[in-house]
Amino acid sequence: MDNRRNSDRDKILEEILDNVTSDRKKASSAGISSKNVNQKAVVKGRKAVSQAYTQSAAIPAHNENNKTIDPVLPDKTRPDQMDNVTDKKNNTTLKSSDKSKSESEDSKARNKENKKASKEKASVHTIAQDKPTARDIIEHTIQTDAFKDIPVEMGSYSPDNNTDRIKTATNPINKTHAAKATKRKKKRKKNSARLPVVLILTTLIVTISVVLSIMIIAVGRDMLAIGKGDSLKMITIPHGATTKDVAKILEDEDIIDIPRAFEIFAKFNGSDDAFIPGQYEISSGDAYETIINKLIKGKDENRETVDITFVEGISVYDAAKLLQEKKVCDAERFLYYFNAGGFGFKFEEQLPKSTANKFYRMEGYLWPDTYKFYVDSEPESVCMKIYQNFQDKMKPEYYTQMKKMGMTLDEVITLASIVQAEAPDAKSMKMVASVFENRLADPDKYPKLQSSPTTYYVEEIIKPNMQIESTAICDAYDTDKANGLPPGAIGNPGQDAIEAVLYPSKTDYYFFAADIDTKEIYYAKTNEEHEENLAEINGTSTDEDEENAEEGYNEDEYYE
Repeated sequence: MDNRRNSDRDKILEEILDNVTSDRKKASSAGISSKNVNQKAVVKGRKAVSQAYTQSAAIPAHNENNKTIDPVLPDKTRPDQMDNVTDKKNNTTLKSSDKSKSESEDSKARNKENKKASKEKASVHTIAQDKPTARDIIEHTIQTDAFKDIPVEMGSYSPDNNTDRIKTATNPINKTHAAKATKRKKKRKKNSARLPVVLILTTLIVTISVVLSIMIIAVGRDMLAIGKGDSLKMITIPHGATTKDVAKILEDEDIIDIPRAFEIFAKFNGSDDAFIPGQYEISSGDAYETIINKLIKGKDENRETVDITFVEGISVYDAAKLLQEKKVCDAERFLYYFNAGGFGFKFEEQLPKSTANKFYRMEGYLWPDTYKFYVDSEPESVCMKIYQNFQDKMKPEYYTQMKKMGMTLDEVITLASIVQAEAPDAKSMKMVASVFENRLADPDKYPKLQSSPTTYYVEEIIKPNMQIESTAICDAYDTDKANGLPPGAIGNPGQDAIEAVLYPSKTDYYFFAADIDTKEIYYAKTNEEHEENLAEINGTSTDEDEENAEEGYNEDEYYE
């Protein structure tokens, strides 16, 4: 029985293989690709395999004891095991012939099968896994040329209904499509690897573009002087100055912000190192081209100029009148701009913020000198030239000495203006300066300086030019009434007076008196000595002289 069943199965399998091969040949001869073989024929063949196997499985095998044995096929029949199927057929034939010849050999074979059947019954619940399914039987045909492009998913054997469930793919997979899918997958991986690099490069390009844009905008604004205002600056171009030197000067004066851009512009403009030395009035609102044109053309030789000398001790009010007389500029406008200041010079940073009780804020900062001005100049340019001269003449060591003495710039200039009015020469200025500084150092005993030139300044300068009379201002400037230094200078001192204050003689004098005829100054430590000096100077004593002697000053000695 077993031999017959095995033989039937083998025949069905051979027929299926022959049909598949035949269909393959017919398709090839008809010019149809093996990939387009009629799928219905394939499915029909597979169903036949399944039905054949089901029928075979439905016929139970019996052993000698008349017990049913489930059929067992070769385990997982694969292409490399197909020879075992043929071999098994031959073995079955041999067993049939040997049975009639040798009973003992047949008995041994049956015992072997009985043992195998017992093992099968012991694990009936795993029969679906142990029994070869239709997939196992047909798998060899799948590996043949007729089915190699057609995937098949077969159901497993079910002991309940003795049927195999067969699932057949509706669409065959094209090898070309699979190859393309693999390429696309590799391409996606490659693109994924490139993504970080692309992001980094994009970020770098955007950053560089933004930085370059900002730089171009900054250079353009500086080149065209956009948003810089129109404040005038006085600059001095020295002999032999290069373009780099000029650019540095302009940067220091806050006229330009990017000196390197100015150098490049001057080079391409054909003006490199062609600047004429001298003083120039440059506006912070001038573009590069305007600045370069001014510096390469030099001074305007066609404009009329005038020389004006400001003597030591001159007041800013008298200087304004002199400028107007020489037709340089209007006196009132000069006074306004000169006292307003704010031209950006370094010495201005050291001036006091509070100007309470000050009459002329910048009195004392007109450096006595000879100046050359254009006729009909703007008052701002005149003021800047004077400011520039003051800054140039104030030596760095002057500021160092101020700090050692504990004095401010405004205090030095104010005291120097009084010394300038009291002493006739540099030597006597140092002695007079020592007297005032000794008094300032002992305010409890000598609270007032009692300098008559301060009273003169009140009477001759402040009161005639006050729009609104202010007793507070007048009294603050009069050192006979106020203690210590006045709130501002009473004139514009020269270099000798400033150095006398910074480097005074070392004395212990608190009084002095001058002989107008001999220009000799007498110094005293006490008031008694001072009165004796006055008696010697005047020859005779009067009540008025005694009063002036106490003050240490005779008005007739200084003002006619």
